[in-house]
Amino acid sequence: MPNFESLRVIGVSVKPKVPAHALRIRISQLSHGLHEYHLTAEAAEIGLGENFRRVVNVDAVLDKTPRQIFLKVDLNTSGAFQCDRCIEDFEQPVSGRYTMFYVYDDLDTATYPADEVQVITPDTPVIDLSEDVRQTVLLSVPLKLLCKEDCKGLCPRCGVNRNQRDCECQETEDSSPWRGLEGYMNR
Repeated sequence: MPNFESLRVIGVSVKPKVPAHALRIRISQLSHGLHEYHLTAEAAEIGLGENFRRVVNVDAVLDKTPRQIFLKVDLNTSGAFQCDRCIEDFEQPVSGRYTMFYVYDDLDTATYPADEVQVITPDTPVIDLSEDVRQTVLLSVPLKLLCKEDCKGLCPRCGVNRNQRDCECQETEDSSPWRGLEGYMNR
């Protein structure tokens, strides 16, 4: 990959487009200073499951100094999920952010959080972001997947999707799932 630093000097905004199969940044022969990259990859190429069918977009800012490389990554994609309340399929955007310090000396690792630092050698040619991006996407998926914030879910009696139509079932006080345990509380 060419060094784009000379374009920055003349005032051209630089976000090189890397082929979709590579979430790699070439750091050998990269000059010191800030560098911006826009990377894309197919979800399957970085090991994301069938829920992710869209391209993963990665915007990375890399700051190279003589002792370390600081990387800040913003990413986005979307996934196909099943609602936890009404079991309908829906698509939801997924975005995340992470930072990583790449240091050349083990002694420098104590300065940073353990999950945000990696030791590399000065002759490391590229930084591969694939695994960190994959993990960030997976950790950015909400624990509670809802098709919409006010999803009404399924009726516990007849199973109708309450987002699509109202059912005739009556909610009663006896419908509490804890009703059978009341006798144990009074002992």
